[in-house]
Amino acid sequence: MIETLRSLLACLLMCGTLGQAQASEPEPVQLTTAQTLEIEGYGYSAPSTVVQASSLAGEWKEVHLPHATVRQTLPETGERRTRGTPTLATWYRLHLPELPPIADTRYLYIPRVKSDGQVAVYADQRLLYQSHASILWNTWNLPLWLALGQTSTGDSPREVLLRIERPREGVMALSTVWLGEASELSWRFHLRHLLQVDLPYMSSVTFLAAGFLALFWFRQQRKPLLLLFFVASLASFLRTLHYHVGEHHLLVSDEWFSWVTVNSLFWLIAIAHFFMNHLHGAPLPGLNRAVMSITVLTSVLTFPALTGLPDVYALSSLAYIVLMIMGTTVGAVGFFQSRKQASRDGMWLGAWCLLGMLLWLYDWFLQTNRINIEGVYLGPYTNFLVLALLMKILLSRYVGALDEVKQVNASLEHRLLLREAELLASHRAQREISHRQMLAEERQRMTQDMHDGMGLSLRTALLEVERGRLDGTMVAEVLRGCIDDLKLAIDAMEPVQPDLLLLLATLRFRLALRLENAGLHLRWEIQDVPALDWLDPRNALHILRILQEAFTNIIKHTRATEIRVATGVEDGWIVVSVTDNGPGFEVNAVSNGPGRGLGNQRSRAQAIGAKVHWTSSAVGTQLVLRLPIKRGS
Repeated sequence: MIETLRSLLACLLMCGTLGQAQASEPEPVQLTTAQTLEIEGYGYSAPSTVVQASSLAGEWKEVHLPHATVRQTLPETGERRTRGTPTLATWYRLHLPELPPIADTRYLYIPRVKSDGQVAVYADQRLLYQSHASILWNTWNLPLWLALGQTSTGDSPREVLLRIERPREGVMALSTVWLGEASELSWRFHLRHLLQVDLPYMSSVTFLAAGFLALFWFRQQRKPLLLLFFVASLASFLRTLHYHVGEHHLLVSDEWFSWVTVNSLFWLIAIAHFFMNHLHGAPLPGLNRAVMSITVLTSVLTFPALTGLPDVYALSSLAYIVLMIMGTTVGAVGFFQSRKQASRDGMWLGAWCLLGMLLWLYDWFLQTNRINIEGVYLGPYTNFLVLALLMKILLSRYVGALDEVKQVNASLEHRLLLREAELLASHRAQREISHRQMLAEERQRMTQDMHDGMGLSLRTALLEVERGRLDGTMVAEVLRGCIDDLKLAIDAMEPVQPDLLLLLATLRFRLALRLENAGLHLRWEIQDVPALDWLDPRNALHILRILQEAFTNIIKHTRATEIRVATGVEDGWIVVSVTDNGPGFEVNAVSNGPGRGLGNQRSRAQAIGAKVHWTSSAVGTQLVLRLPIKRGS
C-alpha cells in the first residue's frame, strides 16, 4: 500500500512538472526496432553472467516493437512426456543510439515483458537484471525500470540483450523500449505501474477487507448475502493476485498458483449467479446444475495432483473460452430473471456480469497477444464496480431491515399501548372489586365484633331485666362493658403499626379506670419485643378481645386484688401473660361448662396462628398467649 501511494504521488509530481521542462532538455529515446533469435531446448537454465551476441547460434531477424507471439489454444504434450518441458529461449538485441555523456545515470524503461518464463537483461554483454521469482508467473505484468551502468567518462552502454526463456507453447511479447534520464522517464514508469499493478492491488485488498467485515456481520445476522459477499471478495482477491505478484517467489508452486488463478474466475461467476438467484428469487434448477457442474469439473480437470492431463497453464486459453460462454449465460439469464421479478439489484448485478465478460474478453485478447500488448488489463477494475454494487445491495437490505424494524417497533408500541390500557382498566376494576370486598369484610368484622362483644352484653342485660333481677349496679356494669367493647372496636379501625407494645398500651389506657373501680392493682411488667409484620386491624382486634376477656373474667369471677401483665420472647414466639392472685378455678370444668368465654379466646387465638392456655391453682390463675413473630412459625 505504501508503494502504491508512492507511485501515485510520483505520477502527480512528474505530470505537474512536465510543462516546466526546459526546451533544451533532450527527449527520451523510444526504441521500436530490434533483432530477435530463437533457440529451442528442454528445461530451464540459469542465465550466464556474460553473453556475446555473436556467440549465439542462429540467424538474427529484424522485428518491430512491440513484438509478440500468439499462444496455441491446445498444447502439444508428446515431447513433454519423453524429454521434459519443451522451452524456447527468445533473444532480443537492441542497439542503443550514441548519446552525449551526462553526470546522471540513464535508465531503461520497458512497459511490459510478457515472459511466461525467465527474463534476463544484459547491457554491453554483462548481466544487468534477471528475474528471481517463479518460472511462469514472473514479471509478466510488471514494468521494468533498470539503471544502465556507465563508464567514468559518462558513456552509456551501446547494446542491450534480452533473454526470455519460456514454455514452447506459451506466449511471449516485448513492448517498445524507452531510454532516457529519470526526469524524463520516471513519470511514465510510475503511471504504468499504477495502472497495471497498484490499482488492481488496491481494488482486491479493499474488496477483501469489505468481505471480512461482511463475514463478521454474517456471524451476527446469519444472512446468506453476507456470506456470498465474503466468498466473492475472497475469489476476487485470488483472481487478481497474478496482476501484482512476480517480483519475488510465490508461496506455492506455479502449478497450484495457475490452478487458483484460472479457477477463481469460475468460482466468482458461480458466486455471482447464486447471488442473483437470491436477489430475484426465481432460480432455474437446470442452470444451477450446469453452473455448478462446469465449475466443479473445471476445478477437477485442472487439479495439479492429477497426472496424464495437460496442466492448467496449458489449458488456460481453452478454459477462458468456456468461461466466456458460462459468464455471458449467467449474466444474461440473471438480468432477464431479475427484470421479470422486478429486482433492480439483480438487474444491476446481471449487467455487471455482462460488462465484466466484455472486459475479460478484451483481457483475453491482450493475454494471448491478439491486440497491442502495451494495453492495460481492464478486468481488475471491475472490482471497484462490483464492490460498490454489492455494498449498495447490502446497504439497501440493511436500510430495508431498519425500516422493517421500525414498523415492527411501531406495531409493538401500538399493541403495548392497547395492552397497557387494558391492564389499567383491569387494574381499576380489580381495585374497585378489592375495595368493595374490603368494605364487605370490614362490615362483617364489625358486625361480628358487635355481636360477640357489645351485643352479647346487651342480650345478657336484657335477659336479666326480663327476669326482674337487674339492679342499678348491674346496669352500670353492663354499660361499662358495652362502652369498653365500643372503644375496642373503634381502636381496631385505626391504622395499626406492627408494634405489640403500642397495642397493649392502648388496652391499658382503655381498661385502667375500670380496673381501678374494681379495686384491682395492675402490675405492668412489659419488656421490648420484636415487631409483628402481620399485625393488621383484624388481627389486632383478636388480640385485644382475648386480653379483654381475660380482664373481664378476673373482674367478674375472681376475688383477686392484683393483676400482673408481662411480655417475653421464647423460641420465635412472643409470650404475653396475664396473672391474678385470685382463688383459682378448675380449668377443664370451666372449658367444658356452659360458658363460651374460654372457647372464644381459643378460637380467636387459632384465627391468628397463636396459642393460648391457662393454669390455675389456689394462689392464682395465669393466661399465657403465644404470638408467632413470623407467620407460619
